[in-house]
Amino acid sequence: SFVGSNVAGQYIHQTASQAGKRVQANLGAKNHAVVLKDAPVSTTASAVVGAAFGAAGQRCMALSTLVLVGSPEESQPLLDEIVQKASQLKVGPGLDPDSDLGPLITGASKERVEGIIDEAVQQGASIPLDGRGMDGNYMGPTVLADVTPDNIAYEE
Repeated sequence: SFVGSNVAGQYIHQTASQAGKRVQANLGAKNHAVVLKDAPVSTTASAVVGAAFGAAGQRCMALSTLVLVGSPEESQPLLDEIVQKASQLKVGPGLDPDSDLGPLITGASKERVEGIIDEAVQQGASIPLDGRGMDGNYMGPTVLADVTPDNIAYEE
């Protein structure tokens, strides 16, 4: 069983199938959370931040898409609380026990992520928390809002 990128999943599926192994692969997955408008703000924000940024967001079940049910006005307090809690995460070396988020694996990975954010904003997303602009391979917590299904941030 594999959950991950299309390229890796196709390789694993093809290689294992050729060896006569059964394979279950969920490729290019997006992990959604849907939050109803009567959800408790602080508790929900803590759960969302943990799900999105825990393990530096680099686990297969990391939350990548949050759907807030209700009008923008009804959703704004939760979005504000998520931004506040995420902005408190400490970025630093992965071996530092005080760090919540470590570096991206390569400079190329950082450039790719920053490019996706740039394009997402050009396509109409707003960015209530911008983690770009850090030194080295570091990237701070980032929250995009107003993302539509055809936006690169949703597709990637």
